[in-house]
Amino acid sequence: MKQSTFRKFTVIISLVLTTLFGGCFTTTTDKSSDDTKAWLRHIIPLPKEIEFVNFVSRNPAKVIVTTTSNATDVEQQAVALLNKALGKTSEQPAVRPKFEILLGTCSKDGMQGKRKIPGADKLAEKPNSDQAYVIAPISSKKLALTGLTERGVYYAAVTLAQLLEVKRTSSSVTIPLVRVIDWPDLSERGEWGGNASSDCEWMSSYKMNLAEVHANLKINDDGTGSASFKPELVEEGRLHAFKFVPIITHLEQLAPLGLFSKCPETRGIGPAAKLKGHAYCEVPCSSNPKYQTILSQWMTDLARVKGVEVICVWLSENDLQCGCEQCKQIGEFAAETRACVKAWNEAKKVNPKLKLRLLLTQGSYKTNDKVLAEAPPEVQISYYDGGRTYDSSRDPMIYPLLDDFTKSGRWLGVYPQIISAWRVVCPWSSPQFVKYRMTEFVDKKLSNLCVYAPPHNRMYDFNVTAAAEWSWNAHGRDEREFAVAWATRRGVKDPEKAADWAVMLGPVSWDVYGSGVPYPAFFGSAGNMIRNRSKPILGKKGMYRYFPHEEHLQEDIETCDKALKLATNLDDPWIIAETKVVSGYVAMLSKLYNIATIISKKTPPTDAERQNISHDLLALAQAGVQVNEGLKAWEAASLDTKVGGRLADTMDITDQTVAQVSQALLLFGIRNPLAPYLSREIGQYHDNDFEEKQSFRKTMNVTSAISRPGTYQVKFTHTEGYNGATVSRVAIASAPKDNTNQLTEIVFDKHQGVIGYTPKDPIYSLPITTHDESLSYFVLADISGVKSSDKIAERRGCNGSITFWKVKQPGEEIKELPLLPMSNVKKAGK
Repeated sequence: MKQSTFRKFTVIISLVLTTLFGGCFTTTTDKSSDDTKAWLRHIIPLPKEIEFVNFVSRNPAKVIVTTTSNATDVEQQAVALLNKALGKTSEQPAVRPKFEILLGTCSKDGMQGKRKIPGADKLAEKPNSDQAYVIAPISSKKLALTGLTERGVYYAAVTLAQLLEVKRTSSSVTIPLVRVIDWPDLSERGEWGGNASSDCEWMSSYKMNLAEVHANLKINDDGTGSASFKPELVEEGRLHAFKFVPIITHLEQLAPLGLFSKCPETRGIGPAAKLKGHAYCEVPCSSNPKYQTILSQWMTDLARVKGVEVICVWLSENDLQCGCEQCKQIGEFAAETRACVKAWNEAKKVNPKLKLRLLLTQGSYKTNDKVLAEAPPEVQISYYDGGRTYDSSRDPMIYPLLDDFTKSGRWLGVYPQIISAWRVVCPWSSPQFVKYRMTEFVDKKLSNLCVYAPPHNRMYDFNVTAAAEWSWNAHGRDEREFAVAWATRRGVKDPEKAADWAVMLGPVSWDVYGSGVPYPAFFGSAGNMIRNRSKPILGKKGMYRYFPHEEHLQEDIETCDKALKLATNLDDPWIIAETKVVSGYVAMLSKLYNIATIISKKTPPTDAERQNISHDLLALAQAGVQVNEGLKAWEAASLDTKVGGRLADTMDITDQTVAQVSQALLLFGIRNPLAPYLSREIGQYHDNDFEEKQSFRKTMNVTSAISRPGTYQVKFTHTEGYNGATVSRVAIASAPKDNTNQLTEIVFDKHQGVIGYTPKDPIYSLPITTHDESLSYFVLADISGVKSSDKIAERRGCNGSITFWKVKQPGEEIKELPLLPMSNVKKAGK
């Protein structure tokens, strides 16, 4: 780590403290630069200005943490944080204290009570000064922590707590006499979604200070609106200098609350108000007085929750339009903005300091200029777009309209994903990607960062922590310096090699995820490329966007091999798992490219080419297995519980991509020996299945999917609708091929599976010990659901998919299958 890389702070190894602290004491230290760097690696985010003056060692029992006489409960929380870092409880008084840590707010001229704190008089001139802080030695026996507000004091304690943990035992703690002046680049740094609502303490330990969380909205039977938001959540946040902001969800997604069934006059006018094919996606009429009243009732209830400072309203996510004259005249999204502002003005009657935040969307994108013009200057704007901010490309995110908006002095936030894609769950630790994103936001003068990183921060520990680092101090550490600090705090056995790994693999994973792999590329595009015999396009768009030439693909493969060696030597399951996933995706892309290059030729492939394709198909399937095994290992290394949901979908889509390619290649007489182990859809269930009876047995022919004895699994996945289903029993049965009604059960799995957006036990395992080619095989599933026609329109729907696969046993040998004669293969493109 070169000192020059710390562009905006200095590390002073030897100081004469008489100059700095008015003759309090004099000392020097000849601590090495390497030792100082080792201390800095324990701090995330890196302070703007930091000077190590000296170090003293004390028994923790003789260190006392005190506050000024007017200390708030947030400052008392900071005391508890420091005592914990010292290994003490707040109930343990210091015995004959020999060192004091004093914390409390100061005035703008730097006075903490009657004492002037060196450097504190500069806090008021810093950006986001309400969060700025100073740490300064007062003497060889006292360290002062201060800020203009309790939040600044809390952040001073966070920094010192990280340092106190570096060299601490039960009988000794090394206290750095450190001078810090620090402030954040972005005022708000946080998340929405995932586990943000329950992760306040961890997030605040890295000076993140925001979670935007959905409010509980209701339409009462009398047609009034009511809303609630957990006050205990708000209070917990406040004590950690952390803000919880209630969300009123996308305005065209209010139908499931019963808005239109209980208040039909609020429904948007005309066919353009409703998204075709989606029963729950319909804009209200923003000009309707009843709807405006409901909005104001929701906001007023939220405004009454103690500690709520801001309400965030998500504008409609789809480009719809109420057809009434008033809404049409100004446009849907300007009308939504106007209705929200009107409701906010009503809510301010009970909370005059309440702020309003509006979320732009992909629906509003074409008319964002009208939204900005309609919103009064004091209204905050956050930028979200399902295609433009949920984006992992190398494109800038803040486009000229919004860049000009911030230059005019307006408040702007952003909702970026720092994951591979919103639709899938894949490991990603890329310092290059996160620094690029955060630096853009800071340099373009945004006020707020609200990242999206579901399902859990522990799964995206690197990228979320990196967002905390560079949203606080965008121009401090470089990518490698941060990676070393992250690995140090994580406890990786060799932080330097861990940083080598992150810096090495980061650009490769950015190539993969930035090119839309696995989403959206593996949601049909890859299979279609092979099915349609399309020539792969390098370096322009699609799944090879960031692979400009074949050599780049090969270079990424070689980089993955080097990264895996580093990961293996680190012996960190989390790091190993991520490397295997990224490496697997690169291998899949390489094999898909090889296959597509051959079959996209004008003439059918020769036998030699077919043999090459056969090799590549098996390698593709094996790479897919590696990806899915890596995903499972990553989940296990991150959390004690399974997250399911989109992680399971991500694994399914890997199998489906390989299955689609395998199916397309059967035309060329090429078979995939791993085909039985790939998840395949064997059936579906829909609303109509539950109309006559709410429980039924579904029978599905799986003869082609069963080839040998082994364990087979059946999985049920909810795909659409308000209502879930339950499965009580699943069996495999056989029957003579000439009399398939004569079923004989072979094996069954009986347990209750709950199939919904949050499934429970949706997989059924069915081991069969014999296989007879003369028999047909069937899966029998006992499914229960609800009769949708009895429900209001907003509460209808019960649809799902049923998939089937064979479980590969450890050590089971897979061999390439002989080529078969080709079918009637025409020229490519015919």
